[in-house]
Parts: sequence; structure tokens; C-alpha cells
Amino acid sequence: MKLEDYHSYSQNPQRRGVRQLRDNDSLKRGQEIFSNVGMMKNLGASLDEVTEESATASFIPGENAGNYMGGLHGGAVAALIDTVAFFPACCLPSGRKLTTESANLHFFAAARLGEKITAVAKVLRNGKRVVKVEVSAFREDGKKIAHSIVTLLDI
Repeated sequence: MKLEDYHSYSQNPQRRGVRQLRDNDSLKRGQEIFSNVGMMKNLGASLDEVTEESATASFIPGENAGNYMGGLHGGAVAALIDTVAFFPACCLPSGRKLTTESANLHFFAAARLGEKITAVAKVLRNGKRVVKVEVSAFREDGKKIAHSIVTLLDI
């Protein structure tokens, strides 16, 4: 699946007793929270889009995100994936308190420094205590470089 396929994703929102926000309000609230995540500040990442059950974040990796071969370090991609999983509107922007329980991460391709990386999160299951989120990361050319299923616990 390519990046453009993820942008056409839509699903009926599940109402879970948390504050429901319009997409613009969710994006604004999400960006406020995202701006306080130290790792994302270090990477220069931004939260670009928020809907009820999806979110998109991106960054252009500099030398601080490099590996020993001069390419993008997998840990930088993992950090972006783990972070964007929290930002669909039904999660952090709604006021829920969540923590990562697990992330099953697979890498498929390399990426270069200076090449924009975009991560797209989609909620698979929005339960009362557990949220399952699928996250894929893409290079600028649309090639998928990583995929993860992230499990978040309501605390």
C-alpha cells in the first residue's frame, strides 16, 4: 500500500465517552501536545493532519537522525511511529491518557538524510482500555519504509 492510499482512509468514529472535537480543533490540540514531545522537537517533526481515527506526522531528517552508514537511523523512524500512534483525535487530543504497551515494528527500505519521512497512523480498534493503531512510514517518493502495530493502554 502506498502513501496516497493511506490518505484516502476513512472510518466512522467510535464514541467512547471522551471529548469529541472537530478535525481542526483536534489538529490544534494535537499540535499543542505534539510540540511538547522532546524527541519530536529534536527531530524537527510536525503533526500535519488529525482526523477522528487517523493522524499524519512528518520530518526531514538531519545529521542528528543518521546511522553509521550516513542514512536515516531506524530509531528515528521508530520514535516517529510510536509518537504519531497517539494522535488520532480519539486518542490524546480527546483528553485520554495513554501509554505504549507494545510496538511490533518492521523495516522494509532505507531512507536518506534530508528526505522527508511521513508516518500515517490509523486506529484499528478503539477499546475502553486498549487502542490498537497501525502506523506506516513512507519516504518522499511514496515507498513504504516501515510498518508497525502499536498497542496503547489507557492509564
